[in-house]
Amino acid sequence: MEARFPGTLESLPLLHDAVARFCGGQAVRPDAAFKIDLALEEVFSNIVRHGYGDGRPHEITVRLERRRGRVRIQVDDDGRPFDPLLAPEADVAAPLDERRPGGLGIHLVRRLLDQIRYQRRPDGNRLILVKRLGAEERST
Repeated sequence: MEARFPGTLESLPLLHDAVARFCGGQAVRPDAAFKIDLALEEVFSNIVRHGYGDGRPHEITVRLERRRGRVRIQVDDDGRPFDPLLAPEADVAAPLDERRPGGLGIHLVRRLLDQIRYQRRPDGNRLILVKRLGAEERST
């Protein structure tokens, strides 16, 4: 499945619908579908909030593919360069008043999914995310 969305937070319901259709059509269990959806929401909203700022319209492309017991997610955007792999780990054990702002979304994505890769491309960013599926899903 491939879908293009306007780079606005108002596109989030469309993204959720697309993920639900994909996961339903691919018989992805609800717990894995929830993790995929939540991680994608975090990635998408971070792109919109932090990747743009020029006042121009932007588009975010999301590709979902299921194969060999996993879901591969590719997110392409034309925002500012940002490699989430270089972001420091969030100190979730520190008291709230001592934590640095930011980083919790990336922390969440790292915990929900099994693999994250980043590529800077001439036309923007590409994030590749992988969610391994449970044994009972591999046979479908």
